[in-house]
Amino acid sequence: MNIRKSGNFKNILGKGETASIENITSDFVSLASHQLRTPLSAVKWNTEILLGQKPGRLNRRQLQYLREIYRSNERAISLVNDLLDVSRIQEGEIHLDLRQTRVEDIIEEVLDNLDTLIQASRVSVDFEIRSGPLPKVETDPEKLKRVIINLVSNAVKYTPAGGKVKIAAEQRAGAVRITVTDSGVGISAADQKKIFTKFFRSAKVLKFSPDGTGLGLFITRSLVEAMGGKIGFQSTEGRGSNFYFTIPIKYAKKT
Repeated sequence: MNIRKSGNFKNILGKGETASIENITSDFVSLASHQLRTPLSAVKWNTEILLGQKPGRLNRRQLQYLREIYRSNERAISLVNDLLDVSRIQEGEIHLDLRQTRVEDIIEEVLDNLDTLIQASRVSVDFEIRSGPLPKVETDPEKLKRVIINLVSNAVKYTPAGGKVKIAAEQRAGAVRITVTDSGVGISAADQKKIFTKFFRSAKVLKFSPDGTGLGLFITRSLVEAMGGKIGFQSTEGRGSNFYFTIPIKYAKKT
């Protein structure tokens, strides 16, 4: 078999062999991610104890080093969680814990969780309900929270200091629609075609936030669709972005 003519290893394999390699890769990622969760959780727990200075007082430099360890560990935990989510999505294993959920409560909780990021970014964030009281939706509140965290944190990260992020919720034709609008860097026309694909990060985004996996929007779209909703966006480079998605009031399982 001559493989020198091919720049892509998959080109020399049959369809069955390619599928097998993809399955092995997926299994490896899932196994490795599961194995990493335990030591990373141990590092997080022990670092929190040290930062709380329960074993004894630490000087300023020691606390600085520990905070950096904690931040790096949190990034590693986030990466592992993203990889596990991608593995579940590819295997069709998104399980929903359906409950009657108040969308506005989830949004307020997200804003509380992201308060440190928002304050550090010096970006103003406003939330409004546009159509009067919202109905409860039948959905998975934790997955809905994950979607909103991804969209709002992206909007804040990619908006320069002094910019604005607006979150709006309204009832529309049997669903609740949530919109996240920012005055940030925007997305080029060329990049818009790839925005929901795995591991994609544009060069402009990398300048703003070098950390990241390029998995957030892929996971976000998959979760929205699993909850029976739809997601889309509009963006102009240099003038901001507008991401929106719907969650049906009554969940209907796809057949």
